[in-house]
Amino acid sequence: MNGRWTSICRLIVVALAFVGVARAEEVDVPSDTVGTKAALVKRSWFVVPIAFYQEETSVGFGFSGGYYFKSQSLKEINSLSGSVIYTLRNQAKMNLNSRFYNKKKDWYMVGNVQLRYYPEKFFGIGNEPLEKEWLYTSEAVSANFQPFWRFSPGWQVGPRLDVRAERVLADAAFEADRQSVCERYGTAGWQPYFNWSLGVQLMYDDRDNPFYPLKFSNFFKGGYMGAYKALGSSYTVQSVSADFRQYVPTWLGQVFAWQLKLDFCLGRNVPFELLPTLGGSDLLRGFRERRFTDNSLVVLQAEYRIPVYGRLKAALFCGVGDVFDCYQPLVHQIKVGYGGGLRYRLNDARVHLRVDFAGNNYGEFKFYITATEAF
Repeated sequence: MNGRWTSICRLIVVALAFVGVARAEEVDVPSDTVGTKAALVKRSWFVVPIAFYQEETSVGFGFSGGYYFKSQSLKEINSLSGSVIYTLRNQAKMNLNSRFYNKKKDWYMVGNVQLRYYPEKFFGIGNEPLEKEWLYTSEAVSANFQPFWRFSPGWQVGPRLDVRAERVLADAAFEADRQSVCERYGTAGWQPYFNWSLGVQLMYDDRDNPFYPLKFSNFFKGGYMGAYKALGSSYTVQSVSADFRQYVPTWLGQVFAWQLKLDFCLGRNVPFELLPTLGGSDLLRGFRERRFTDNSLVVLQAEYRIPVYGRLKAALFCGVGDVFDCYQPLVHQIKVGYGGGLRYRLNDARVHLRVDFAGNNYGEFKFYITATEAF
């Protein structure tokens, strides 16, 4: 019965999404065709309703939306976007993203704030699937702030500040297994904690548009973050990450895009919610987010984007990767995700409504609907 309800509600999601409100200040929108002179990006906004059913949440609903300011460039666009979800079991989560440039466009700030009281599942730590899972509720507040300074064409650098406070509320099934779970995976993260991390990031970005690049371009972002008990954090955690993306136009407006993502979390005692994880709507689609978690992650994924008609596009994608313990590297089975989907352009900033259906080499299938591209 639950599976039937889930399928019905997923269809409701699709129906609601395609009647989502999108409005631009003016009706004329520049073409997506490469080579067309970039016109003024007009002020616009969109709202996409969300409805779903899951066993751990019952019926849930909310919306995803964004507001995009006027801009003389398709590369530097001030924006606010986010989502709010509430369930009939009084669970909720909120996410807010922002990007703002100064007048000279040599400084800009990227930020994110998240609030949640929402159910999650703990599948253990490692890359081997377990038969058992434990339900818990994450009560968390997190934020990050990333100012960047453009010191040469394409190259940017800046500090990053991450703050997170979390309390995990476990259910009765976990409490019965608490001792064995903690003996195997450690106790980090099961008690309330507060961590703040400070680091530095280096970025190269020559994309013609951050939301949907159409010209040949490259993106690289690498960084180091550190949290230390001596400076007030509950845990000492250091992380190193790198993200490389390339966009290659082929013919008739089609684009081949690929991404290599590396993430390493150093430390023997790290809260499980802070460890790298694959899956979800962006990184190796086809797997449930947090299904596989460990202190290291490597993912390579590619997508072929095809114009269909007007604002409508299609995409085919595939990805491979895994998580593993960098201190004792061992891969149980390489994770493979694949699928396809549709895109609908919402405004002349090239923000798209994205609907994806994905499978994986474990025989599982997932459905995603969101705004903006996976990478």
